[in-house]
Amino acid sequence: MTDNNNHFNPIFDKLVNAEHPQVAEMVAYCLYKIRKREWATDFFAKNGRKPNDEELAAYVAMWTPSLIEGTRQQATGIVNSFAASVLDENAPKIREDALRGTFLRAVSTSIVASFFYTLLLIGVVIVGQIAGVDIASIWSAISGVASKTGQ
Repeated sequence: MTDNNNHFNPIFDKLVNAEHPQVAEMVAYCLYKIRKREWATDFFAKNGRKPNDEELAAYVAMWTPSLIEGTRQQATGIVNSFAASVLDENAPKIREDALRGTFLRAVSTSIVASFFYTLLLIGVVIVGQIAGVDIASIWSAISGVASKTGQ
């Protein structure tokens, strides 16, 4: 590794899983950067100059584990609040789309099922005719037995 690694911000590694970054982690890092910018602006206003490397390192060093965890929790709250507002805003449309999709899907499924059931019945009749089964006679016999027992 080279000396260039010394120029990376260690707070990023504490807030963000670089291999699988999550939105809340990225928001946490943005919160850190906003706070760092505010600190640098305040430093410039008080001292009339930008902070040097040692002063920047001191700022980064003051980010304790509890401050990092608090920033993570704040970021998670921001993301959750945003998600909730998006859901609340779109809930009527989501509900309407879901109900419409359910009705159309149910009707189309019923039509397709009925079509295949009809094809199956036609197939049974055709196979019966080819095999020499007289379905009309069988039906008449069954109907005749049913009408005699019903008297």
